[in-house]
Amino acid sequence: MVLARTRWIWVFALTLLVVQVGWSQSNTLAVIDGEALTEAEVRATASGEFDAIESERLQFQATTRQKEHQALEQALKGIIADRVLGAEADKLGLTIEALLAAQVDGNLPEPSQAEMDNIYQMNQQQLAGVSREVGMVQVRQFLVERNYGVALENFVASLRAEYAVESLLGPYRVELDLAGHPATGPEDAPIILVEFSDFECPFCRRTQPVIAQLEETYADQVRHVYRQFPLTDIHPRAQKAAEASLCAGDQGEFWPMHDAMFAEPIELEVASLKFKASSLGLDTDAFATCLDSGDYSDQVRDDLRAGMAAGVTGTPTIYINGRPVSGAQDISAYAAIIDDELARAGQ
Repeated sequence: MVLARTRWIWVFALTLLVVQVGWSQSNTLAVIDGEALTEAEVRATASGEFDAIESERLQFQATTRQKEHQALEQALKGIIADRVLGAEADKLGLTIEALLAAQVDGNLPEPSQAEMDNIYQMNQQQLAGVSREVGMVQVRQFLVERNYGVALENFVASLRAEYAVESLLGPYRVELDLAGHPATGPEDAPIILVEFSDFECPFCRRTQPVIAQLEETYADQVRHVYRQFPLTDIHPRAQKAAEASLCAGDQGEFWPMHDAMFAEPIELEVASLKFKASSLGLDTDAFATCLDSGDYSDQVRDDLRAGMAAGVTGTPTIYINGRPVSGAQDISAYAAIIDDELARAGQ
């Protein structure tokens, strides 16, 4: 009876929501000479502003989800550390403070003069206006705290192993649609690398050799999926370049066009895009018709929305089995996640 009543309440609430949404769009906001002006009509004239607001909402929601997961990770990590430290202290008949004094404080390396000089030189700007004597005291304190943090983390890690701690909270992931998007590599690959990118973005261009190296290193273990994310506010030619890649894809030449545009990112005007298509041996009439008509503008917009909903705020952003990596990184940043994913999959 309670279940039936609960279901009825939800149905009623959803019906009310639908009615309210429908009413809000047809709501009359003004009457001009006897003619009603609806909210939907007013919204249509400010579609750009509402699109921007929607983008902010999607990105805010994605950022909030990631922050919640990070907070959960940190809280879990802290609780586990407290539990294993407490267990070890009880076993040895010590307080946690005494345990840490013996196992962590007692094993801290003293910062060397060379280390302190190096850190001091690297932070000259932040230490401007501070005497060298005071600055070196601050640098030494920084190194002592850093070394303590590393030693504590290593000690806790050893205790986690000793007490057979099994953390069931996985890394933060985002679910992404893969169907119908340009891709290369085996469909059953254990690693799915989804790249949100912009053909006019210099950092995206810098990332291409890194991705190519990953594909070579991991061979048939990686599938690379490309999603469009043209930052048109700063890259005015990126939208048409994105459409051009998809028009080339109609003729099975997405990746050659992709490579050609990243090789020459300053040549992305429509005329240059058509020349690239010709040089790749495409049917130039079909390509030009596709590009001029804007056939793929909606698909590019859908990719943008999907990226925003996933938390993309800049390019390149790469998701490795849903785990985000933002900005142009060296190969080690991606390889570390790939290796971890393969280990999780037992490969």
